[in-house]
Amino acid sequence: MEMTREVLDLEKEVRRIRTVFAQRKEAPVSEWIPHLNLYGRYAYYDRTAVLIHALRQLNVSSLEGMKILDVGCGGGTLLRYLFDFGAKPRTCFGIDLLEDPVRSAKELSPNVGFYLANAARLPFSDECFDLVFQSMVLTSVLDAKIKQTIASEMLRVLRRRGRLVWYDFMFDNPRNKNVKGIGRSEIQELLPGCTLRFWRLTLAPPIGRILGAVSPFLFHLFSRVPFLCTHYLCIAEKL
Repeated sequence: MEMTREVLDLEKEVRRIRTVFAQRKEAPVSEWIPHLNLYGRYAYYDRTAVLIHALRQLNVSSLEGMKILDVGCGGGTLLRYLFDFGAKPRTCFGIDLLEDPVRSAKELSPNVGFYLANAARLPFSDECFDLVFQSMVLTSVLDAKIKQTIASEMLRVLRRRGRLVWYDFMFDNPRNKNVKGIGRSEIQELLPGCTLRFWRLTLAPPIGRILGAVSPFLFHLFSRVPFLCTHYLCIAEKL
């Protein structure tokens, strides 16, 4: 009976998330960040710089030979970017809940293993990945049990001494009830049995959009002020 309830709750949450993203796709451009949006691009560059610095601190100089999974891969942008750091298409995999992004990812990167799948039921064996990424996925999940299941699944497929790279925002958005921020203490609860390292980054959107349109220098300068930033980059090492 309990298992049936969990299945129904999962199906309900999946329907909700798919509906939300379908509505976002139909929203005006001003509400849906396009690829050439300056704020989005500058924030991505800052995040990449912090990630490279963090991996170097962990003595990771190349991703060559690593088996990598991106949970919530969208169109596969992150995995394609990792090719510049030594990752190989044949050892990269991505899953997403939405059919259109997965189709696009397959068209753009046919040598990468992309799957239409639910993050709460990853279609991979135990401890098979060296590196797992989660970017802006868990804050879109409102059900606490499903959120924990997804986190547990990511750890399940991660090898011992493998790393989970977490990037997500920490504060609730009062204008968007379909997301829920995840703070440092909750990340620690979701990822037990891991050594965690945190970096605070990504300039708050109301400030970042203005500075991004005015000056890239000012954007990157203010991005170095922690209390103006709204996201965590966390690298969790599985013990």
